[in-house]
Amino acid sequence: MTATAVAPVQTAATPPATRKANAVDFLLYRTLDMKGSDLHLVAETTPWATVHGKTVPLEGLTRQLDPATLRATLRQMVTEEDWARFWEKKRLDFSYETDRANFRGHFAIAGGEPMAVFRTIPSVVPDFDDLGLPEVIRSFIDAEAGLYLFIGVTGSGKSSSLAALIKLAKNKYAKKITTIEAPIEFRHTHGRSLVVQREVGRDVDSFALGVEDALRENPDIILVGEMRDPETMSAALSATSSGHLVFSTLHAGSTADAPSRILEAMPADRVADTRAQLARSLKGVVYQKLLPVKGGQGRVVATEVLMMNQAISNMIKNNNTEGIAGQLLAKDSGSIPFEVSLVNLVLDGIINESTALDAEITNGSYLRQKAAGRRN
Repeated sequence: MTATAVAPVQTAATPPATRKANAVDFLLYRTLDMKGSDLHLVAETTPWATVHGKTVPLEGLTRQLDPATLRATLRQMVTEEDWARFWEKKRLDFSYETDRANFRGHFAIAGGEPMAVFRTIPSVVPDFDDLGLPEVIRSFIDAEAGLYLFIGVTGSGKSSSLAALIKLAKNKYAKKITTIEAPIEFRHTHGRSLVVQREVGRDVDSFALGVEDALRENPDIILVGEMRDPETMSAALSATSSGHLVFSTLHAGSTADAPSRILEAMPADRVADTRAQLARSLKGVVYQKLLPVKGGQGRVVATEVLMMNQAISNMIKNNNTEGIAGQLLAKDSGSIPFEVSLVNLVLDGIINESTALDAEITNGSYLRQKAAGRRN
């Protein structure tokens, strides 16, 4: 088993690769057997798992985790130094490897006691054709330069989408691809392209420094795991300005909100320059959400795609971002409103209409799209 640092705020060192199996492995394997995506460990309750988007008690386990047992279970997963640092900072992020799967681990404090969440990381890089994404997203890898953003809550499939695009690009083109991730979730082999993967916390101190390093290493494509601070956002935009194709993720409520989210994160003296860079560099934004399929035995992705055009560039440049959402319906733009994706999933019998109504971004928009009979 190995545990490897992944978070820029608090990182774990890499314990010896020869360590024995830990007590938590049994709980992780039980989660996998339930087809769960996450294992949740909290003191004074039984272990829980997230299965097809719903968090439920772990099957067959009725004994509550007393604080002493939970501390001992988590303690054996990291080094003594990392355990001490966890209690100092009250958080720790790391990757964890077992014989059956890899996991992204997170330690935090709740009620004065440690808690943990483990997210399953698939061992196989997904194929684009298996994800149910709109075809327009496939074309992102053909751009010579520019910024493409994926947004959505944690667990919405953003990492899978990005990994699938990197897989497409490495097999189609003879290029150099550099990824800066926290953690490295999917391990890529070299196809026609050379793929260099760097992990924040282990290989580089931050996303921003990783991008700065990449600019000195002559890549064609750069994947930035998350644009979480002004420094990373500025570095990513600078990379596109120097002729690189950049993929990243961002926290925003919809595709139209993405430009505002970046501008609002910037210090006042950098907003004007960022607005000009964003108007030139942003090429596309994808919002995705995983929804339960009929019967509840699985989830399917619903997607919104905003493709940039001159009108949107002018809106960003002139600080008129409120009008961007209207461009989702621009003729022949390649954009796809989220509610169109919902309509298609309902018409194809994949999700219930109640699910679509609950998922819509703007109240009433799903019904308007349904009345219009829209499809991709």
